Amino acid sequence: MKLSDIQKRLSAPFPAHLVNWKPGAMTKDRSRALLMAYIDARAVMDRLDAICPDLWAFDIEVVPTAPIPTVKGTLTVLGVSRSDIGEADTASEAGTLKAAASDALKRCAVHFGIGRYLYDLPRQWVDWDDKKREPVRVPELPEWARTEHERTPGGAHIVQAMEQLRYELPEDLDLQREVYKCLKAALNSVHPPRQSTTTPREVEAEGDLPPTPPTDPISKATKGQIAAHLEGPRWGLDREQRLAFTSWLAERGDVPLATSADLTEAEGRKALNALQRCLKPKTLLAQWRENPAGLPGEAEALGAVG
Repeated sequence: MKLSDIQKRLSAPFPAHLVNWKPGAMTKDRSRALLMAYIDARAVMDRLDAICPDLWAFDIEVVPTAPIPTVKGTLTVLGVSRSDIGEADTASEAGTLKAAASDALKRCAVHFGIGRYLYDLPRQWVDWDDKKREPVRVPELPEWARTEHERTPGGAHIVQAMEQLRYELPEDLDLQREVYKCLKAALNSVHPPRQSTTTPREVEAEGDLPPTPPTDPISKATKGQIAAHLEGPRWGLDREQRLAFTSWLAERGDVPLATSADLTEAEGRKALNALQRCLKPKTLLAQWRENPAGLPGEAEALGAVG
């Protein structure tokens, strides 16, 4: 995997609820503020963990002569390092080296495209509640600054709910079943299934219980190699198509995967081997599009080589 392979995913917009606003300027009576958008350091770390969890690192070096808490941060992603300076905000209670380190991480992340689009947002003067130290109304993000799901009516609520569940998934199994069924129904309303027919595996996934993870889960190395192949311009597939195509290559017989983590290591290696042997992507893609519900088989996979 190279940095260029994941650049688009790194620079993608964040869900709207992760975008915060702070005043860059105030009127004399503090009734209006010029707002600037920003993300916090945790959102940066979550983005890096989601895309390259074991392939990034962040180091800091304190600048001892600075008049305010200041650090030099260095972010390394896939062997590529970028550095920038972070400063604490002495006007707030968080004017510490920890705040300076968070600032440095965010600034370094911009060098990799993470959150860089926020600098292109138009600055807006809005009414300001000085007692609460927050805007009376949070500005609306333009369409181009939203995630793909949030461009669909109701998508923002689904994204926020899924984000919240990462930290608040109920322990009770019956409640988990209800959450799963509600989320599945909501996602299907945003992105209806591509096919009306279902396979035995799809019927099982629509039952009361969430799908259980494979007993031999796919390794991070195999997932990374598959992603390195399919995320390049050579294949020209979006995320949903990549998952369906990977499922077909793995000979699962169902479409599409919710995540590549649903694959076993054996299925992942089968898909990866087909990709590594393939010299004619267009031929293999044509076979998949002609018969997405079928299995490629050894003969079809080899047919895309010669």
